[in-house]
Amino acid sequence: MVTTFTLLYAYRNRDHTRVRLSLLSLKNQKNINFKVVFVDYGSTPDYSKKIKKLVDTFEFATYYYIGHKGLLWNKSKALNYGIGKVQTDAVFIADVDVLVAPNFSEIMTSLINTNQFSLFRIGYLAENVTSNSIENSDFNQLKPTHYGDTFGVGLFPKKALEYIGGFDEFFHFYGSEDEDLNFRLITSGYEMIRCESNILLHQWHKRYPQKAKENLTVLPRLSNIQRINQRHYLRRVETQKFLMEKNKDRHYFQESDYETLKNPSEIIEIDNIKAKVIHVLNYELPLFENDIVKIIFKEAAFYNSSKYKLKTALNKLKQPYLSMKEVNDLILQKILFNYRNHNYAYEVSKDLKTIQFSIHLNN
Repeated sequence: MVTTFTLLYAYRNRDHTRVRLSLLSLKNQKNINFKVVFVDYGSTPDYSKKIKKLVDTFEFATYYYIGHKGLLWNKSKALNYGIGKVQTDAVFIADVDVLVAPNFSEIMTSLINTNQFSLFRIGYLAENVTSNSIENSDFNQLKPTHYGDTFGVGLFPKKALEYIGGFDEFFHFYGSEDEDLNFRLITSGYEMIRCESNILLHQWHKRYPQKAKENLTVLPRLSNIQRINQRHYLRRVETQKFLMEKNKDRHYFQESDYETLKNPSEIIEIDNIKAKVIHVLNYELPLFENDIVKIIFKEAAFYNSSKYKLKTALNKLKQPYLSMKEVNDLILQKILFNYRNHNYAYEVSKDLKTIQFSIHLNN
């Protein structure tokens, strides 16, 4: 059977079961006239080994691992790499939470058009819909609690994605990368179609609490990142300027790049005194050339002492400190705006008292 389109998944450290169910819904298609490009962007070994073994059991799917565990999550990078691996004229941007109807591949084939892209509505399953019930039920027996329009799950001409330069790799974590892509496609002359067929379902998962983003966690989180991403997108709409980093300048790191960071030529250790943190990030770090620099930020014992709290209450503290969450946000902002194309590794200790930031400053 002729392969007419490719599904593209971007993945990192998600549970094995939901991926298996998504791929099983593809295996149950009436027509297997598609391929799957599955891009694992920097999952830790406990996830990546298991997910590779799973993906390899599906004949229509190919697994790729890029990046490494020290990099921040960047869906745009993962998808751009995957677009480069696609060998069909049409690309369906998928999601590991999505289940597809048995006639999904037929509908996709009918929608392929070099001058338009299609977005879809999706039904959201309830928390009590278990993986067993999903696997043992027909698609139409699964009743969603509600439907919503998607912005990033859609069918796109590959040439259109290449023409506009793919996804903007400025966007980190989550938010606005799909709206930005759609805007640039429409402005470039491609027509957007809304498909109202009920052919997609979304597996339930917990939403990350908004308030938790304001607390330091082992999993890197940057405060206000969704607003920053949104501002990047809205500024593009306002200015109508589509300038992005050129495709030829894009580089995708591998696991071996993580290993090179383990041998720094310079190690700097500082505590969370505000002046020290700001100085090392904004003055000292940019001075290095062709060096691998490792900076270890440690929470000072004094910061949690009763003496510190008393001085703070009495407004007698002469040397301001930053919380480790504030240190985290300053480093992540620096990565986002200045070092996102470098090989770096970012790690927060389990006790949340130490942050390690290593970077290869080779350009």
